[in-house]
Amino acid sequence: MTMKTNSLRQNILGKPCLRLPLAAVALLLLGALGGCASNKNLQPAQATPGTGEGGFELADTNHDGKLSRNEANDFLMGEMFNATDTNHDGHITMEEATAGDPRRRTDFKKRDANHDGIVTREEAIKYGRAHGIANKAFREADKNHDGALDRAEVQAYYASREGSPR
Repeated sequence: MTMKTNSLRQNILGKPCLRLPLAAVALLLLGALGGCASNKNLQPAQATPGTGEGGFELADTNHDGKLSRNEANDFLMGEMFNATDTNHDGHITMEEATAGDPRRRTDFKKRDANHDGIVTREEAIKYGRAHGIANKAFREADKNHDGALDRAEVQAYYASREGSPR
């Protein structure tokens, strides 16, 4: 990855990953089904110790054993929201989104739908859906072209990008 990063964070597995501003979400999700903060979370329950559920189970909101494009997008945007919301108050401020880089202000403003100076989880998810943030990765992962991702497709896509979860 050639992107300049501001800080090193850890994902749910305790593995190092980059804390990315909202401006980088689109680039990250176009390259993989989530990146460091969320890709491993789409693995089965053993990938999220202590919760009893894996990201796949959490993302599969209708519990049909498959992820629709919206389910995958919503989950991944939520994970990226969590990574950017550095004080974990449920809102992303301009400061959190830009991390001191004024060039990121425009991207923040695009996501702040009601122009109140914060981006809520709902605004982030709505932006992700409207702009097809996860579409390219979803198409690449959907090997049987049925418009949904099953566990095996998610695991295969993850393994092709980063290797199997440990």
